[in-house]
Amino acid sequence: MPASAVQIANLALTKLGEHRILSLTDDSKQARCINALFDLWRDAELARHRWKFALTRQQLAADAASPDWGYDFAYTLPSELLSLVQVGEFYVPSGSKAKGPWQREGAKLLTDISAPLKIRFVQRVTNTGLFHPLFVVAFACRLAHEACEEITQSSAKKQALAAEYRDTVIEAVRADAMEATPDELPWGSWIDSREGA
Repeated sequence: MPASAVQIANLALTKLGEHRILSLTDDSKQARCINALFDLWRDAELARHRWKFALTRQQLAADAASPDWGYDFAYTLPSELLSLVQVGEFYVPSGSKAKGPWQREGAKLLTDISAPLKIRFVQRVTNTGLFHPLFVVAFACRLAHEACEEITQSSAKKQALAAEYRDTVIEAVRADAMEATPDELPWGSWIDSREGA
């Protein structure tokens, strides 16, 4: 059964040894604290890894106005985009400083690639029913860790939650990666040259 936002919040509160809530808008310290953290840390956890349930693709039309200099086209990125995975045939390496033939500036992507620009990205997922069960546990651990000081004032508990979060994320990422075949890097000039083309 998919988890609701309240169930995720209650899992976090259980890890803190606190009473459960009925709603994120309850008039209690626990509900106010978790509610204040929920959306921010949901987006941060989604952006941290390339969760299969959060991946999507779109084709973007070029903006009417071209960049002042440096590139031929500007594209407005979708508001739900949290992290880029692929631009055209180029993968965006996770955690890498490698550059592709584009530049991201605010909500714009500047490039010489003509429209329509195909992108793949991790999107903001607000429907908790779509979350992978192990993502739910990892997210609840993160919420518990972030709320720990305010709710319990226990640095020892916060340390224990940090370790639990690390273990849970490793397990969740591993399970997510096994759910589908790995992405095959798209063919491009580098691979063509390695193949003798």
